Amino acid sequence: MATSANSTRSKILLESGTNELEVIVFLLCYLDGGHKVETRYGINAGKVKELVAMPETVTAVPGGASSVKGVFLLRDRTITLVDLAEWFGFQPVLDEEVRRRWTVVVSEIYGKDFGFITHGVDKVHRVSWADVKAPPPLIAASHSITGICLLDEIMVQMVDFEHIVSELDPSVRMELPSEGEGAAGDAAGKTVVIADDSGMILRSIQKNLEQAGYKVLPFHDGQETWDYLVRYRNGDTAEGPIAAVITDIEMPRMDGHHLCASIKEDAVLRRLPVILFSSMITDALRRKGEEVGADDQITKPEIGRLVERLQACIAAAESV
Repeated sequence: MATSANSTRSKILLESGTNELEVIVFLLCYLDGGHKVETRYGINAGKVKELVAMPETVTAVPGGASSVKGVFLLRDRTITLVDLAEWFGFQPVLDEEVRRRWTVVVSEIYGKDFGFITHGVDKVHRVSWADVKAPPPLIAASHSITGICLLDEIMVQMVDFEHIVSELDPSVRMELPSEGEGAAGDAAGKTVVIADDSGMILRSIQKNLEQAGYKVLPFHDGQETWDYLVRYRNGDTAEGPIAAVITDIEMPRMDGHHLCASIKEDAVLRRLPVILFSSMITDALRRKGEEVGADDQITKPEIGRLVERLQACIAAAESV
């Protein structure tokens, strides 16, 4: 039986800018040295459209990665089905007791629907982004885990579904414009602050903006960015004037919505244009972005339009 995310939307989508999120915890059961292991992972509930039983009919898609089991029909939609255990390189437990618990998490990522096979959903937790810590380097190197938090005294790893999807579906990868394309003639001397917990995406944005002539100050989470902006506001930084802020939404310690709200509530910093740049700009999240005062909201596959949209935001701010 499907559980609609829309039916609990008021519980899942929290008030804007509170730096909180709902985490749906799910299980992966696998064999390690012949022993059964059960590990808990998490997904931001705002990304989840619904939870459904393992489909009876899955149509194989030739030529895909082994972790892509095929596609299945969910009412009028065709959903790509990804086996998370296989993605992580685990040998799943296939006994009937475990298989009865298998649940598919249906999520919209980069505007496309994907179903992820889990071995059961545990519970939903409300947590603060301040409690989500960056993973240690050894785990972070896999690029599939974005953060770690302790829930009910159990470690839960937050899965980077965007990374998984971008590896499996080349059509959603960020495409940088060609060298010199979209260069901003008036960008010289203008500094842009960017925040993203993905080193790969941070470097892509930085390259895009520097190619257009901007100076870039990169940060790895919202809290680090906010700490710098406070020092900037107080005159304790060496860099020149900041022209704009570009931030991801999902980040450990402080999310992009809370960062944006903090900027817009500050009497000095509120003049800065803030662009939310994320894979998860759904209609509901777009409303949240508007509520916290974001000047623009762009999905990551639209990186080719980032400079153009940034220029428009800066021009609007300068004309006030």
